[in-house]
Amino acid sequence: MPLNSKTNIKGLILSGGLSSRMGTEKRLLNYHGKTQEQYLYDLMKPFCDEVFVSINENQQTTLPAIQDVPEINVKSPIVGIFSAFQQFPDSAWLVIACDMPLVNQETITFLLENRNPEKYATAFENPEEHFPEPLLTIFEPRFYQPLQEFLKQGKKATMRLLQSLDIALLQVPDIQMLKNVNTTEEYNSFKL
Repeated sequence: MPLNSKTNIKGLILSGGLSSRMGTEKRLLNYHGKTQEQYLYDLMKPFCDEVFVSINENQQTTLPAIQDVPEINVKSPIVGIFSAFQQFPDSAWLVIACDMPLVNQETITFLLENRNPEKYATAFENPEEHFPEPLLTIFEPRFYQPLQEFLKQGKKATMRLLQSLDIALLQVPDIQMLKNVNTTEEYNSFKL
């Protein structure tokens, strides 16, 4: 169910990676009777003003997309986040990686209900590793400035940047929400 905080939050589906371990684009895998890219787009749309798929220079999609900026020459999800902020610096971004098939309406609702726009971001804490999960996070507009500085220093780990900032860190209701599927074996053994 959409929340009143929908205004000025955009959605970003991170899918610009190489998918080298999977051997095929993870955004095109089918878990829910449609591609994961389409599933996440449909899932995020009621919560966000606009939803975009983050793509690299070699990818195409029929959905609204933001292409990774070429001047950031690192292979990391941080490039997709930076590219989104570069186009819409005054928006908050609900970011979800395309390889997280268990994210659902309840996940997004919980994240939005517990959002703290006074912080740099609102993220789930990975209870096994005790770090903020950067691939299922709300990044506030204020995140853009330290993101730019971080990239200028040649750094690329979004999790490390989140750890250095004042963020809202949430306890995940179900750790399975954070599960990502990266290999063909994981995909073949995965059941919803």
